[in-house]
Amino acid sequence: MRSHSERRALLGFSALLTHSAPKQRDVTSPAPPPVTPLQSVFAPISLTSPPPWVTQALSNLEQGERELQSLRERQQAEVEEVNRELDNAVIEAQREERRLLEKIERDHRDAQGHLSQVKRENAAAVRVVQSLVDQQLRKMGQLKEQIQRWGSTAGGSNKNQLQRGVAEVTQPWEISLTMKRVSFLPTLNRVSRCLSMSAIEGDKLHQSKESHPFNEDKETVVLTLRELEEEGGSTVLDSAYLVKQFGKQGSGRTDFNLPSGVHATVKGQLFVVDCGNARIQVTDLQKNVVQQVSPSGSERSSRICNYFDVAVNSKGLIALTCAAERAVLVFSRHGRLLQTFGGTTIGSTNEELDAPRGVTVTRRDEFLVTDIKRGTLTALKLDPKTGARLERTVVSGYHRPYLVAACLTTGLMAVSERGNETGRVPCIRVLEPGWNTVRILGVCSGLGPVLTCPWGLCIDRDGDVLVADWGKQQHRVLYYPSKGVGWPLVTDNLSSPRGLALLPDGQVVVSDSMNHCVKIYRYK
Repeated sequence: MRSHSERRALLGFSALLTHSAPKQRDVTSPAPPPVTPLQSVFAPISLTSPPPWVTQALSNLEQGERELQSLRERQQAEVEEVNRELDNAVIEAQREERRLLEKIERDHRDAQGHLSQVKRENAAAVRVVQSLVDQQLRKMGQLKEQIQRWGSTAGGSNKNQLQRGVAEVTQPWEISLTMKRVSFLPTLNRVSRCLSMSAIEGDKLHQSKESHPFNEDKETVVLTLRELEEEGGSTVLDSAYLVKQFGKQGSGRTDFNLPSGVHATVKGQLFVVDCGNARIQVTDLQKNVVQQVSPSGSERSSRICNYFDVAVNSKGLIALTCAAERAVLVFSRHGRLLQTFGGTTIGSTNEELDAPRGVTVTRRDEFLVTDIKRGTLTALKLDPKTGARLERTVVSGYHRPYLVAACLTTGLMAVSERGNETGRVPCIRVLEPGWNTVRILGVCSGLGPVLTCPWGLCIDRDGDVLVADWGKQQHRVLYYPSKGVGWPLVTDNLSSPRGLALLPDGQVVVSDSMNHCVKIYRYK
């Protein structure tokens, strides 16, 4: 129990509290909501400016948002660009596919047309050869019948006539069937389509680029040609390149049909034997056909004339060898027949020619003729007006001489010798003006390509020899320098090249027989 005095002291303290001035409160205002202890601790405090760290944090967050937004925009642009490139690549691939299909169809049509043309040309060649063979067989049959009927009772003149007929039909005609061979070689054309993709590494963009090695090769070729041009025109190229080509198969004014021998004058005119059309095509300096020389006569028009080689001297006389007549026909510059040397036709003169083949003009302006049967070279000096023989020089000791060429500058001559089945190999003999052999080409592989079947040939002022050779695998033009080892000069797109000639500017002319055209190459 508390005492009475303590109770009064407590009453005095409560009285003190009662007498303190209380705050006036509006009875009508609602009571404030109760405040929980947690709310009272974390309630925001109203300040006039935020602390620095808050400002820095908000700034960093805003910058991060902007960078992410920019990154998203860049990625979206990159995706759209890649998609556009892919769409373009698909479109280009479709175009390329259509182009390749069209090219394949076009090549197929061209190949079909070319094969059909080759078939027609081979059929024409077969008809020509069969006609020649049939003609010889008919002659032999007629002679055989005459000999059987009149041989026992024939007099001296009839006997001599029959013997001449037998000698005529047994001459070496060398009827050869030249046909184009075709082999199908499938080729795999690889078409590469390279799509350039981009890759992001960090904040850098790298693009892949393709290298083109052929640019270096092209620069090397251009550099080589430039070096050759700087060194001079006498430098021989590794391979000749085509400068001009003219003519096509046909019988028109500018057409050819199995062109054979070709001759180039000192001014640059060309005389080309158009064997299938039985004429000589003459060109101007621009190689446009401006004249035809066609031997006339009832006897020649009724038979197939196997005209072979041609040459023209400085006086304008034209010499044409005919294998069928076994003669050399001499024409004026206007195409009028003046003389016939050899053969058995009416009006011919016996010049001891049995089987003339090649003909050329020497430095002495003489016609030099090869005789494959007699094995001789015959030089004929003719009257410039009448074509009559003024002088004749016969050089013997050659094995089946076929074609011949001469250099008007040095006087050197080159003659091709045909091989045979008894072991004699074909070769080219280079002769000096005194008829002595100074070189033999095409026999030893250490000095250049070995000859298989030589045809046209020519020799330039440097003593270099060019030969058209019919190899077993391909027909080509071979080059034998005066010093050193020879090599193939032209190896592509030739089919039975028969004649060669040199133009004054150093270009070589090739009569491409089975392609029925004349081609001009630059080789120096």
